[in-house]
Amino acid sequence: MEPFCALSTPAGLSGVAVIRASGDGVASIVSRTVKVLRTTGGRTDAALTDLKGYESCYGRIFDPAAGRSIDDVVITFFEAPHSYTGEEMIEISCHGGSAVRQEILRVMYDLGIRPAQPGEFTKTAFINGKLDLTEAEAVMNVIAADSSRALEASNTQLMGKLCRKITEVEDQLYGALSLIEMMIEFPEHDDTPENADRITGILKDARRSFYELHKSFAQGRLLTDRMKVAILGLPNSGKSTLLNYLAGFDRAIVTDVPGTTRDTLEFNTEVEGIPVTFVDTAGIRQTDDEIEAMGVRLSWIAAKEADLVLYLVSPEASCKEVCDAVRGIEPGKVRVLFTKSDEGENPAADEITEILKEEGITDFSSVSVRERINTEVISKLVSEAYDSAGGLNSSDITVLSSRHDVLLKSACGKLDEAVAVLEGGLGEDVCSQVIRSALDDSGQITGRVVSDELVDTIFSKFCIGK
Repeated sequence: MEPFCALSTPAGLSGVAVIRASGDGVASIVSRTVKVLRTTGGRTDAALTDLKGYESCYGRIFDPAAGRSIDDVVITFFEAPHSYTGEEMIEISCHGGSAVRQEILRVMYDLGIRPAQPGEFTKTAFINGKLDLTEAEAVMNVIAADSSRALEASNTQLMGKLCRKITEVEDQLYGALSLIEMMIEFPEHDDTPENADRITGILKDARRSFYELHKSFAQGRLLTDRMKVAILGLPNSGKSTLLNYLAGFDRAIVTDVPGTTRDTLEFNTEVEGIPVTFVDTAGIRQTDDEIEAMGVRLSWIAAKEADLVLYLVSPEASCKEVCDAVRGIEPGKVRVLFTKSDEGENPAADEITEILKEEGITDFSSVSVRERINTEVISKLVSEAYDSAGGLNSSDITVLSSRHDVLLKSACGKLDEAVAVLEGGLGEDVCSQVIRSALDDSGQITGRVVSDELVDTIFSKFCIGK
């Protein structure tokens, strides 16, 4: 393939930058601009083309046209097919200044090595069979992971577990297709209730496996998009104080004046390995202040968009105020925190709890952020909400891509249809067609069945150096 190159480390000043180049004969091309000073084996008379696979050298890159030195570098050579892309490949570790990087790339362009397209290194690895499509897509998930659980889920996919699981299910479905073909070809011997029941069992098992993966996306979405936790309550219920505690610094202004917070404030963090965005909101109340009223409307929007709502109730809040406000929020995602417990209990706490339980809200806790009393309950509530999002997913695989989720859901629907066709006596040939359609869905996940347009779309979202 025509050699291509790109900067693989982020823009900006750094101690070291890495430039990658891949393609047939790339080492020979780059050798025209490199003087090898010493190899890892100690040689001082070697050329770049003398390096063995996975061998490195210390050398000097120069501009062949001007005859001037650009930088001293370390170059690692990867021999085909034992490289990331499956092609001959080199990586140049140079100093991280902007001028150094630009000059090295310019010289490589002058030598005929073209600039890489977004995701072209990983796309080439996929085309050359070094990665399946799920593993290739996981590369960007690993890069983008901003929490330990997101990284763990991404690495699970990168190691091929998702592809292996889907392939395992596909093998079951191909087994069902073989039975169906036998029933069609030899109806006098194989078109029996026992075989029909066996096929139905295979389809239901396959559907169950696909559904487990589909269900896991509820958690996968929280890992890639971040779990959104809205902090709501009446004015002066301690919302901004809680946000500052979670942030570890004064992110929000805290005063005794009701209505101080008039806009939503966000803070990103990690809780129990889960990426979380906490959102501080304006106190919910009726007001004639136009700006504060806009803030209250934003509070309701934040509650609607949130995955979890922490509703704060101060000791002085009345039962009616609290219950009227909470009724506007989806009860399944509300957790009530009676705040400022160091100042005493809310006298209406029992009444509030009883009424809200009737509304479907079941979780109530008391905390004091100022005195750090029971504040660990926040982590517990976030972790429980994350676990419940996947229905306590029993699989060790978490689907991270909405594309995968849509295809898994489609495959489940088609397998349901295949079972209905078989049980309804509508014909084995019709059932076979529906199963093959479900296999097409799963094949688009692994890359077994995929169009050039889809491949281009997927890899166009990658960074250029990957």
